[in-house]
Amino acid sequence: MPKLVLPCILLSLAGASHAQATADAARPALPSKLQYVSPLQAYKAYADQPVESWREANDRVGRIGGWRAYAKEIQTGEPAKGATQDPTQRPASPADPHGGPHGGAKR
Repeated sequence: MPKLVLPCILLSLAGASHAQATADAARPALPSKLQYVSPLQAYKAYADQPVESWREANDRVGRIGGWRAYAKEIQTGEPAKGATQDPTQRPASPADPHGGPHGGAKR
């Protein structure tokens, strides 16, 4: 009797595995054309920013609203009110006491 049990078990497992193979055949085939998108595709190379007067930079931060405006800019994704996109753009002022060839040098 024990000699018949093992072949019966193996035969039943073989039938189950055969039935499983037919279920996998019904699954649709995967697309054969793969597309690679490089993560470096949108990379922007480093570019030097022009140097500006530290006084003008501090004045601009004060006009914008200080560090809180920058923190809000990060949270909302919108630029701070009164912020210029280009730090070299200077606001028009009739009397610029710090103007000069070096943008803040003593006269």
